[in-house]
Amino acid sequence: MDLVWLAAAAVVSATITGAMGVGGGLVLIVLMAQFVPPIVLIPLHAFVMLMSNTGRAWIQRKHVRWAYVWPFLAGSVVGVVLMAPLVRFMPTTGGQLLLGLFVIGMTWRPQWFRLQAWLPALSGALTSALTMVLGATGPLVMSVLPKANWPKREIVGTHGMVMTFQHGLKAAAFWWMGFDPIDWGSTLLAMGAGSVVGNVLGARLLGRIPEANFKRALDWLLTLLALRLIAQALV
Repeated sequence: MDLVWLAAAAVVSATITGAMGVGGGLVLIVLMAQFVPPIVLIPLHAFVMLMSNTGRAWIQRKHVRWAYVWPFLAGSVVGVVLMAPLVRFMPTTGGQLLLGLFVIGMTWRPQWFRLQAWLPALSGALTSALTMVLGATGPLVMSVLPKANWPKREIVGTHGMVMTFQHGLKAAAFWWMGFDPIDWGSTLLAMGAGSVVGNVLGARLLGRIPEANFKRALDWLLTLLALRLIAQALV
């Protein structure tokens, strides 16, 4: 039954991100935390998001701004390499607490996490280091894109591509540190299939959803789930 819920969570996550460009990763990691042991939560989330973002980037591949992607990728490599040796020292409960607080802060005060949009390499380094610990930094990465004058498909496509590279680096780092995705093969297969369905649905919904009402509901859902994570960490 948990496998069914996780696959459904992947569909919802990919649909949200495919339609709005951001938000699905946060929803997914909070939902996964209800079914997955904390010790493997962020590594498993990395592999699922690698599959999901690869699909989104492929669908929007004609709209990717590669001039931004390449320096961001270079910075991401540095961030992952520097942070990887430190991840194992993060206490499980501390990670849950930090994740819950991060979700609430990112939802209601995203300006606190803004980075300079004109430094893609620095943005890549900082956000990739954070994603090794927090897992879902898609909204943070979105906030650093110089997207004011970008069409919506360029925003969604470019964000999908940089997140594909970032989650790919993170997944490789966790694999190197001992996490074996084969042990979670059935879960990854089910969630990968769910991501494919969600990406197709999200692409069709892009530009058709009234964002104001949808984002308001999403904010409150994220907040409630984050509060549950915080409560689990403190009890």
